[in-house]
Amino acid sequence: MENAKFVSVNGFKTRYFEGGSGETLVLISGGSFGSYYSADHWSLNFDDLGKHFHVYAFDKLGMGYTDNPNSDADYTMSAVIDHAGAFLRAMGIERATLMGHSRGALPAARIAVDHPEIVKALIILPSSTLPAEDPSVPADFYKKIDAAVPPIPDRKYVRWEPEANSFSKDHITEDFVDAMLKIALLPKTMEAKKKMAFLSDTVFVPDARKRKYETLELIKAGRLRAPTLIVWGLNDPSAPVKLGLDLVRLIGSVVDRTRFHVINHAGHYVFREHPGELHRLIIDFVR
Repeated sequence: MENAKFVSVNGFKTRYFEGGSGETLVLISGGSFGSYYSADHWSLNFDDLGKHFHVYAFDKLGMGYTDNPNSDADYTMSAVIDHAGAFLRAMGIERATLMGHSRGALPAARIAVDHPEIVKALIILPSSTLPAEDPSVPADFYKKIDAAVPPIPDRKYVRWEPEANSFSKDHITEDFVDAMLKIALLPKTMEAKKKMAFLSDTVFVPDARKRKYETLELIKAGRLRAPTLIVWGLNDPSAPVKLGLDLVRLIGSVVDRTRFHVINHAGHYVFREHPGELHRLIIDFVR
């Protein structure tokens, strides 16, 4: 991931990458305030997809090299959704396929619901944030990771989440770890992580749950019109495949062109573990 650009989105300095040509594809990464997710997570996908699409990947609000929220009250999923929508407007994007992973799936789906005229197709990768809650999801998966955070993040720690959340570790390359570690050591990242220690349960999670169920109800009501491709890893430890099945049943009941693919020997990072297979699915589905 090279040649990063910056744009002001609702007053927030926002990092993004742009490449390729053709129909527009916007990649929305997972993670939340203080985590090390960023546009860099698409490093194994960006160039190849750029051979077929005009691709954008951006750092969400308060993540990567994008500014943190201005106040504690804005450490919410609502603010992330608003920022993602504003990024599309800032780029002058009038029609696009949106692909969201993990905590990026809910912003992608919500934009598709609220602005059907913008979204040609919706692609959802493994997520426990968009599907309805289910007892199969391990409640303490991320809490265990957060509990082990050292005062100064190191390479071993930033590797932990992708290693624990993947079937294969081959995609966790040294340049990927370098990118995560640089973000982990940013003062803004450490500030956001400290804030989330007391804002997660009181501010972020209640708002994310509210936006989740609002979005699911809007989908049930027929507000989602975009053809939807759902791709899951069979071996995902933090977002079990049952969540994908629940989601395809819901979306498939209102959107005729809904497809669900499960990839074996793949975890939460299915887009990095099996990039070639995912890209073929995306190209075939969108075209």
